[in-house]
Amino acid sequence: MEIDYLKDSELADMAQKGVTVAALDMGSNSFHLVVARGHGRNNFEVILKEKEMMRLGDEVAATKRFSDETRSRIVEVVARMTTLSKAVGATTMKAVATAAFRDARNAGIVVDELEETLGIKVSVIAGRTEAELIWTALSQGVDFGGDTIVGADLGGGSLEVMVGEQSQLIHCASYPLGVGKLTSRYRAPGTIPGIDKEELSRAIRQSVDEEMLGVISKSKPSTLILSSGSLLNIARMTLLRIDEKRWTESSINQSEIPIDELRTTCKMLISNDFKGRSKFLGVDEKRIDLLPSAAIVLTELLSIVSPRRVLASEWALREGIILKELSLLSESEFEGDNPSLKVESITAIAERYRWNERHSRKVAQLALSIFDQTKKLHSLGEKEREILYLAGLSHDIGEFISVEGHDKHSAYLLENSRLPGFDIDERNCLLSVVRFHRKGTPKNDYSPFAELSKGQALNVLKLTAILRLADALDRSHRTIVESVKVELRKDQLLLFVDSSSAVELEEYGLRRKRQLFEDVFKLDVHLITN
Repeated sequence: MEIDYLKDSELADMAQKGVTVAALDMGSNSFHLVVARGHGRNNFEVILKEKEMMRLGDEVAATKRFSDETRSRIVEVVARMTTLSKAVGATTMKAVATAAFRDARNAGIVVDELEETLGIKVSVIAGRTEAELIWTALSQGVDFGGDTIVGADLGGGSLEVMVGEQSQLIHCASYPLGVGKLTSRYRAPGTIPGIDKEELSRAIRQSVDEEMLGVISKSKPSTLILSSGSLLNIARMTLLRIDEKRWTESSINQSEIPIDELRTTCKMLISNDFKGRSKFLGVDEKRIDLLPSAAIVLTELLSIVSPRRVLASEWALREGIILKELSLLSESEFEGDNPSLKVESITAIAERYRWNERHSRKVAQLALSIFDQTKKLHSLGEKEREILYLAGLSHDIGEFISVEGHDKHSAYLLENSRLPGFDIDERNCLLSVVRFHRKGTPKNDYSPFAELSKGQALNVLKLTAILRLADALDRSHRTIVESVKVELRKDQLLLFVDSSSAVELEEYGLRRKRQLFEDVFKLDVHLITN
């Protein structure tokens, strides 16, 4: 049974727990509003997004002030975003202003006017504070894979650069290298890109201080993570040029952008005029004049960092603001060991939909046990093992909607939740295993499965087959199977289970769920009680 009957209003009612906060990022290029409902210190669901291109950085770079017209527009846009945030239930609103407000001589007048007329207190934050908040978002929204990374966030008025590991910010700095500011300052009419490439490149190299260069040299980061408008636009343009069908509608968060292709995109942006750039696939038409400056900044960053890989982050300052606010409102620590980013995000989603935690953890545990004892059979690695575990934790969350068809419901809820730390292939593998954990054979009429490569599709078949066995071994939901020992024979797989109770329901469940495993691995499966 498909669930296209499910209304948006019904989905909205499913997750009313948590505190609702609004983050207003008053950037030099654009204002961004994000309203999110928090479900824990590091977990939230976005319920509203709004964006308005402002281009404040251009005016401030030229005049050092906000004009009367710009001041009126700022008040108008903030008023509208405040109304929107209240309409969806935001009880807290944090407004943060960045480089354009730091540089404008009359910014204080605008800030006072916003507080007096709208009751909105705006914090004009220092560049370092901006970098720290962006770092919070990167470290919670992207899985670094154990690497030391450099994060780069390019706005209209400044460039924030951060160096660190998943759990530790080593060093950060803010530089007056925003694309609006640079495009205005190094304008060169009559040239193809419209800016002075050599002077701009020299200015970038001179601006990055010796301390930052020393930290990069000492820590030897292998990954560069790009965030915010212009850099993300270049990243998406690159991915679209490689595979338009795959990336037209997909999130690029956690996606790896081939460095050679990224350099090619930068060269294309620098070597074409305005009209030429406007024809590029995926170009943001509101940034066409800014993209050459952004491309030069990115080219210099690639030279400075010399990364092994480049990733994209769709989380930036606004998500950092939300995470900071949630840290002040939520419990500061969780019980037990600190889970991975993926485990933490899946657990938060499962808790939101009132999972049967005892059953889900038992299934996940049994699935890993079977996986570890059958490595010679399936030849899968640690990445697939993690997907199996996460699928075990989340396979039944769809019962929140209905027990009938809960496999489809579970996949639907995951697909419509943010999954920090997952790249698109990991996400599609997880969705496919969860979608088919109950019955049926994974096939291409399910779009996340259809997007997988042949090798990944085969991995999903293997993982789904293993998860079905584990789910069958807790068919009663009483967690009576304490452990399972696997014995492989020529044409059989024997499951020896330890249990203090009779396992009739588990035996029945296995008879119903073993077929996929038998088809994939060409073995007969039997349950034996000790």
